[in-house]
Amino acid sequence: MSNELPVPTEEQILAALQRTGYIFEQKVADLLGPGVSTGWAFKDQDTGVSREIDIFKEEYETLYDDSTGKRLTIRWVILGECKNYQWPWVALTKKWSKIVWDPLGFYEGRWQELTATLAARLELERENGSALPFEKFPAEYHRLRYAPHPRAVQLVKLNKKSSGWETHSSDVYSELTYPLAKAVTHLRDVSTPTGEFKDQAQMDRVITIAFPAIFVSTDIYVVVPNRGEYSVEKSQHVILERHLSSESTSGLFRYDVVTLDGIGGWYADHVLKVVRGVAAAAGFAGPKVYVAGRGRSALGVPRRAAPSPRGRA
Repeated sequence: MSNELPVPTEEQILAALQRTGYIFEQKVADLLGPGVSTGWAFKDQDTGVSREIDIFKEEYETLYDDSTGKRLTIRWVILGECKNYQWPWVALTKKWSKIVWDPLGFYEGRWQELTATLAARLELERENGSALPFEKFPAEYHRLRYAPHPRAVQLVKLNKKSSGWETHSSDVYSELTYPLAKAVTHLRDVSTPTGEFKDQAQMDRVITIAFPAIFVSTDIYVVVPNRGEYSVEKSQHVILERHLSSESTSGLFRYDVVTLDGIGGWYADHVLKVVRGVAAAAGFAGPKVYVAGRGRSALGVPRRAAPSPRGRA
């Protein structure tokens, strides 16, 4: 009997990685550009143990407005889970509900993915200059972030059996939506100023936007209801809604579900568009707005030298 250990071939190694999804995860990271971390860990708020999600990408820019002397730091974070699956996905959709104004909505977590310091919220409340009145912000944010895309109320997998196609969603909650909701809640907690200098930190204008995303390797079929009938069409991007409840993670969570082929367009045409729109809603848009420093601005804002500390507000 030989005591030699088996040696895998190159093809066997790559096949094993492909089956477990590690190569797919790297493809997603590459498509999202520089600065992506794979395997991002954080502390579970309920159990205290370490959790991990597949994708983490953080960017920010500090905008200055020459006309007012003010500045705003806007930060956007992609929190992603990757699912390598051989068969397509199906999203059951409904029309978007009408947005109803809730004066406490921003403060009580109307959007789990959106965090703003007190100074940034006050800027959104302004009704003069170029700032958008706060009463209009919910509708504007919804128009930018959600309304252009199908609203999925259920996400399931197709599975090819000998008897035909079947659907199931057994691991969507445990492996995708719940871990991402935990990550969003953690990000919101660490983005909220606390401690000795929290009052000072609240006076800095900072907005953080999280993009919890499920990246899938195969097609998404969207089921659209119409007066009792249903039609099916393909989409590269849908918004999944799920109500979740645990000791620390509760409420309505929304997720971007994106195919591999759609990632590039999703980041350029959706993520950055939302970020620019939120900055504009806070009054930071127009020819007088710029970013300090050199190099290319991710938001397409002109760059120039930063003002002196005395000139900042």
